[in-house]
Amino acid sequence: MFNGLLGKYRAVVLSVAMFIFLDAGVLVLNFYISSQLAEDASNVNLAGRQRMLSQKTAKAFYDYDKRLSEGGESESAYQELQQAVALFDRTLVAFDQGGATRGASSNELVLDAVSSDASRAAVEAAKTIWRPISSEFKALFATASGTLGHERALRRLAPMVRDNNNQLLKLMNDLTNDLETIARNKSEILRMIQAGAITLAILNFLLILFHFIGQLRRSDSVAEEARSETTEILKNVREGLLLLDGNLTIGTQYSGSIRDIFGHQEYAGTSFRVLLKSLVTESDMQTVEEYIKLLLNSSVKENLIGSLNPLSDIEVSLPDDRGGFQVKHLSFRFNRAIENGEIRHVLVTVLDISELVGLRRELEQAAKNNGLQINALKELLHVDKDSMMLFMTAAESSLVAVNDILRQRVNSSSDFRDKVVSSQRIMHRVKGDASALNLPEVVRAVHEFEQQLEEMADMASLQGGDFLPLTLALNDLFRLLGDMKDVVEVLGVTPMRQQESVAVSTLDSDRLGSLVTRIAAEQGKQVTFELAQPECINLPAEQLKVVQDCAIQLLRNAVVHGVEPIAIRQQRGKDDAGRVVLKITQEDDGYRVSVRDDGRGIQLETIRQRAIEKGLYSAEQLDSMQATRIMSLVFDPGFSTLEEADEHGGRGIGMDVVKANIQQLHGRIRVANRPGQYCEISFLIPAQVEQYEVAVAV
Repeated sequence: MFNGLLGKYRAVVLSVAMFIFLDAGVLVLNFYISSQLAEDASNVNLAGRQRMLSQKTAKAFYDYDKRLSEGGESESAYQELQQAVALFDRTLVAFDQGGATRGASSNELVLDAVSSDASRAAVEAAKTIWRPISSEFKALFATASGTLGHERALRRLAPMVRDNNNQLLKLMNDLTNDLETIARNKSEILRMIQAGAITLAILNFLLILFHFIGQLRRSDSVAEEARSETTEILKNVREGLLLLDGNLTIGTQYSGSIRDIFGHQEYAGTSFRVLLKSLVTESDMQTVEEYIKLLLNSSVKENLIGSLNPLSDIEVSLPDDRGGFQVKHLSFRFNRAIENGEIRHVLVTVLDISELVGLRRELEQAAKNNGLQINALKELLHVDKDSMMLFMTAAESSLVAVNDILRQRVNSSSDFRDKVVSSQRIMHRVKGDASALNLPEVVRAVHEFEQQLEEMADMASLQGGDFLPLTLALNDLFRLLGDMKDVVEVLGVTPMRQQESVAVSTLDSDRLGSLVTRIAAEQGKQVTFELAQPECINLPAEQLKVVQDCAIQLLRNAVVHGVEPIAIRQQRGKDDAGRVVLKITQEDDGYRVSVRDDGRGIQLETIRQRAIEKGLYSAEQLDSMQATRIMSLVFDPGFSTLEEADEHGGRGIGMDVVKANIQQLHGRIRVANRPGQYCEISFLIPAQVEQYEVAVAV
């Protein structure tokens, strides 16, 4: 069985096994002797320290005796003497019997007892000399300085230290020399063993090398032929092909199309990150890496993660031959490269699908345009000709006004925010008019534009480049109006370019009622609508348009914010259907327009909480405000009590539009409110120009 598995590689395998065995033996022996050498080196160092301690003990003793006799400070010398004696004694015991002592770095070291004859003789002789000296030192340390016992111990120790100091030094020096000799002998043995093992390893390596040279000569020609064929294939294949290993490193072989797509440079051996540099974000790159790791994991089914490919279709900017950049659409495909049942690499296929994407976009745009015209046709069928003409003219003028605002050159951050607020007001009017005419396609498009404006309003700082997406979205709105004009022309109706006056005297009750009913249905509510107005309203066209715009915004606000859901109304003992009344009355100084609902009313606490959440005011500031001032916050730009915005409310624009319209006409706004019962917002269209103000009645 062994011969069957190895086959023609048996000699090579055996040679390699012998080489590994020799290396392993050398390593094990080297480790063992190295540990012994480290231990011997430590013993040599400690023996050398014993020489130093024998002298340090004598010096510390004489220093202490002198200071004591002279009456000077002796505590430091006394402590030094204690430390030297204790360390010398402990280390000598360790050399004699084996045990622990303190190393040079104050760490604990465990020594084996010395075993050579010379070392044993030196230690035994040192023990004989040191034992009585150590006993006297213990007697000295056991008595207090100045006592008779302490003085006697000093007198006994003086001749003992003097007579035996040199002898201890000589014995510790003999111990050190013997330990150094033992260490050198072990080192020589290691060198001899290493030399022999290395010689055998070299001979074995030469044998392996000789065998392989023969094999290589026979296989080089075959390999070269195969390599030539592979190179030819990779050179001419149209797709970009490359291999990635587990570290996401590009292999040495890749198709010539890779250079055509990404640039003429060398990619072999570089990271996949280099190929995608500046093409994808760091977040996307991390996603790609995680996806490739899943492919390299054999426990993960390849067909289950195919849909997770993050680079299935990406748009990139690549350098062209003229030094500029061109936009391309690339599609990456990742497949496992399996060899002998194991996942060895990931095959990456890169396709340039720019033409395909361009064709697909053309088809989608054509379908979209057709869909827009069909939807616009459906929406226009129920709108009377005069109303449609008015809306088209007003909407187009509003879009032109927004376009002019976006094109204005400004410098300060506040000016940029003014552009956003002005655009929000205009677009909200357009959405209100479209909603009143039941043009959902226009409402949807304007709502998306408002979402972009809201995102910009929430940004910490604004720059001119931030308005570029708005310009593109505005072009889509112009295109939508153009499609509607085309439909109108098909119907034989041509929208008026200018509308100087309005030949109507009353507001359209049916249209406003339909608006209220439709918004209520979308909100899951029931609302009845009532319009009370004089038989004739003699207002200029501009003022009548303002009344209509404000009425639409206030009606939307009443349905969305005021009237409660049916369940809440039932809990409060109210009718299931809420009631909204739009009333126009003639007064001495003008016309008063009011919108009243029987809903929840304006909740001051809700306004307070939202103001704190938006960072407009602190709780302390709001506590010092009058209720009328807090209630007037609902007219501030961007302020809303709704948590989430939809097509009918929540952006804090509608009431701001009302305020701006009335301010334009120098009118007055009044709010009458009773929480849980009703809310009435009215404004006066003056016959004469007055100053604008907001008056709130609670």
